[in-house]
Amino acid sequence: MPHARYAPAAPRTMVGLSEGEKHFIRGGIAQDLRTDGRRRLQFRAISVETGVIPQANGSARVRLGATEVIATVKAELGKPSILHPDKGKVSIFVDCSPTAAPMVEVPKNFLLSSVLHCKDAYSVVKVGQVCWDLYIDGLVVSSDGNLLDALAAAIKVALSDTGIPKVNVSLSATTDEEPEVNVSDEEFLQFDTSSVPVIVTLTKVGKHYIVDATSEEESQMSSAVSVSVNRHGQIRGLTKRGGAGLDPSVIFDMISVAKHVSRQFISVLDSEILAAEAAE
Repeated sequence: MPHARYAPAAPRTMVGLSEGEKHFIRGGIAQDLRTDGRRRLQFRAISVETGVIPQANGSARVRLGATEVIATVKAELGKPSILHPDKGKVSIFVDCSPTAAPMVEVPKNFLLSSVLHCKDAYSVVKVGQVCWDLYIDGLVVSSDGNLLDALAAAIKVALSDTGIPKVNVSLSATTDEEPEVNVSDEEFLQFDTSSVPVIVTLTKVGKHYIVDATSEEESQMSSAVSVSVNRHGQIRGLTKRGGAGLDPSVIFDMISVAKHVSRQFISVLDSEILAAEAAE
């Protein structure tokens, strides 16, 4: 059964902030005491559930504070492309539920695709003939900031929950013939997601930057840098949003901080994954 570790907080509907509220948010960040009591580099409570969509090969629900997202993985047998005969196809789609807060900006997929830069993100059954194609769907259920990080975490958890049926391909098939494929109903292979990265977004408010920003904090940002990083500290992708420019030295410092923060985030996420799997 799905595993839930805490009752989700109620998402706040974004309204126009008064000048006093804006000053309060910025002042708290400057003093390393945010409006919800966190420090600048502290994440909100995270909750993980697996197996939430029985029809999918793998699925997960992740709650990060009042931000809630669901990721599903569907595997279908396909034929590898000529350019990549040893790889299957991976597609990511992100949508927003009508129940989410209005004016939600759906994250771009190109950085989310960095989450799949691992050896087990796709599976080839027979080189040039049969492979597994993965279709990953992300759904924003409710939003209170930091959607990109939450979606990447949900995809990582959903991949860890994914079971791919064992496939036997007839050895008598030649390259000119359609291979005979037998899909097992009893034996499944699991992905090794230990090298799958997470995304850590550093949001710059005033002279300081914070992790896991709420919607209210994001409304006060000048810029944000999202870094895809794995447990070995290797950078798999990076993107910046916001109109304000950043000095290269600041970007390098933000990358360094993201790598440091990611270690704790990955550790917490690993623990949540194990707890969710044990509860199924």
